[in-house]
Amino acid sequence: MKKNWTKKGITAILLAAAAVLTFAVPAMAEEYSTDGTAECSVTARVVSTYTVSIPAAVSLDYDKESGTLSGSYRIGVKGDLLPDQMVQVVPIQLKETLAAGTGGEYYQGVLTGEKTKKQLPVTVTQQVTRWIPTGTEPSWGEERFTRISGSDFVYVDGSIVSDKLEEADTYSGTLVFAFGLEDYEWWQ
Repeated sequence: MKKNWTKKGITAILLAAAAVLTFAVPAMAEEYSTDGTAECSVTARVVSTYTVSIPAAVSLDYDKESGTLSGSYRIGVKGDLLPDQMVQVVPIQLKETLAAGTGGEYYQGVLTGEKTKKQLPVTVTQQVTRWIPTGTEPSWGEERFTRISGSDFVYVDGSIVSDKLEEADTYSGTLVFAFGLEDYEWWQ
């Protein structure tokens, strides 16, 4: 069986071969044909990497005895951090900007009733908000940090608890978390 080669087919094969050869040759290579010395630039880009796991939803349960709603959530972080960096994950908003508490990392927010439109005050508590590199020792506030793992999520727990519930309704809100990489040398 005789193959019929067209101009288009031959051109496509030549372009494919040229593309393969282009990727095989180092970019901007210098060539020398006599004895001597040469210089080349060496660079390394070193960055911290991380992944954060945030819950999709938090469900609160009603306790008849106390008359409160409560629920818990888990925040996870994994990655490889440079020794002078940390990852911080903080709850920042629930209906409106959360007001920070004193004596710990807890925040005041509100849920809104579907029918009554009444606002139910809640407290969001998350004791640990900072993940630091393994092998790094902060000089104070050890309980405010947790060590990160490169391969597995390291989780911390948080909770949402209401004040005393006064009226039946379906209460809801959106809990927003801010997270990011920060320098933490001043924490040491």
